[in-house]
Amino acid sequence: MVKRFVCAAMTVMMAATLFTGCVKVVKIGEEGALTGQVEFNPGDSVEEIWDSAVLPEFEGKAVDINEVLEKANGDLTSLGEEAGGVKTKSATSYNYCVKLEGATVASVDKDSFYGTAVLTVPGYEGDINITCQIGQYKGSSVRDAQTIIKFADFTNQTEWGQINTTMLQRVDETVVKPVYDDLAEGATVDLIGCFTADSAKEMVITPVELTVK
Repeated sequence: MVKRFVCAAMTVMMAATLFTGCVKVVKIGEEGALTGQVEFNPGDSVEEIWDSAVLPEFEGKAVDINEVLEKANGDLTSLGEEAGGVKTKSATSYNYCVKLEGATVASVDKDSFYGTAVLTVPGYEGDINITCQIGQYKGSSVRDAQTIIKFADFTNQTEWGQINTTMLQRVDETVVKPVYDDLAEGATVDLIGCFTADSAKEMVITPVELTVK
């Protein structure tokens, strides 16, 4: 990408020389000042919106998990736009933001590649399995459940994928790691998180806020 910017800068400078006889020297790494193009940085993009916009959006629209489970009636894929479902052009399934309080950790898996905590939700007696991701996160439910930024805001699918990776890194560093050692069988959990309804009986939540008691 830097090479592309350098080439663009050289083209502009050649044109300036041809018509004006003047040459503008641009340092390597500062080509964006001349071309107007800035190298994409997913970390900066997420940093700018996470605390100020993404988290407030999730806090405001998160639906009580029991309401979501009741509406699903045993099949999460049947929800559609109910319970605040979001399905963007880049997503294959609906994504939801849920909140729960006082869930009990039934079991914890910290040894497998994908770490999870199985949760028992107060008042729910159905057969949908509810788990919270706590390491090596799968999916893109956090990125796809928020509406602050969209696929169209970026140049290509690669950048959109990097946004997802960066959001999951932020979840790991700021949400899960601070409470990781406290996640154990019998612990009580409050959380706000997102899941993708791509399975009828499996709700796999990626937390954006997580408290362990």
